[in-house]
Amino acid sequence: MQLSDFFDLEENAFWDGADPWNESARMSEVFRSDLVEQLRQGPVNDVDDLEAAYALTQLAHDEFEKYGTRSSDAKLDDKQSGTVIRTLRALLKRLGIDFTPPFRNFTGFRGYWGENDMGGSWAARRGYVNALFTPVLERLEEMEDERAQTASIRGVDGELKNLIFASTGPKPRVVLRDSINNVIEVTENGEYCLFYNHPLDRAGLSWGALVSWWRDKGGLADADDAEVARDLYGRLSESLGDNHVERLLFRTYCERYASDEANSHPALIPQVYLHYDPLTHKQRGGRSSVLSRERMDFLLLLPNGARIVLEVDGKQHYAEGDKTSHADKSQAAEAERSSGGIGNALSSS
Repeated sequence: MQLSDFFDLEENAFWDGADPWNESARMSEVFRSDLVEQLRQGPVNDVDDLEAAYALTQLAHDEFEKYGTRSSDAKLDDKQSGTVIRTLRALLKRLGIDFTPPFRNFTGFRGYWGENDMGGSWAARRGYVNALFTPVLERLEEMEDERAQTASIRGVDGELKNLIFASTGPKPRVVLRDSINNVIEVTENGEYCLFYNHPLDRAGLSWGALVSWWRDKGGLADADDAEVARDLYGRLSESLGDNHVERLLFRTYCERYASDEANSHPALIPQVYLHYDPLTHKQRGGRSSVLSRERMDFLLLLPNGARIVLEVDGKQHYAEGDKTSHADKSQAAEAERSSGGIGNALSSS
């Protein structure tokens, strides 16, 4: 995403066509306030939060610098400047970057520089704007470099289409609604599981994106981010039942969600359906499924298509009764193969 993406070019209604070569008189840049508002509410399809934050920070820097030097040079009006600041704060919060400027718009900026002895100095105001926005730009550049480094990890080819997870009840019934495009639909027991249906780009699935999705899914539009995150954490925890070891792993990992960088961390997704046999154990007459294991304990969707499976396999998966000394190594190996193992990439949908 580029800084120019926040503007549309529109022909001026007053242009009379007298000088067709005078492009500046013919066309005007119109601020896309609708796009900026969408970015504030949550991730926008085909727009990466990191790229959007970088471009919006550049826009804010340039516009506040212009306003502090000669206000007539600014492209934005006071209301639009407030929209930019409000959205930038939300974007950076999703990325785990703290940004708390002491003003909300141009008017607030003018009041701030008056209270801090910058009224008579353009240089002082420009210096302040640089000091405010440059650290943000530098941190975003660092995050871009970190992402580039992970690009060397070989991910899974293809597009992730279906993510059914966190089941708390009977097995969901799934039908193939469109076999050509691999579109599935949960027709029964959907109330017991979660179905993530937002597009996933090469950025993977972060905790911030999952929380944003849960805000809509859980009808929590008026709740603050911390309340939505706690509610989602509670719902995901329910799917672990009484498995104390899985709960320990989940709780330990999720402690990082309390940090300033929480929204940028990969979401730890519990009880994810990887393979799917349409028949239940009862419908198969007690016979084993043709699939060794249908669900994985935990899944992480990292940038660039990299996926990590975590399996918390106790002795019940490969021991005889309660005697671990009788554990069958071949059974243990089969359990590892069926789950994909820690760090193995999975096949795409």
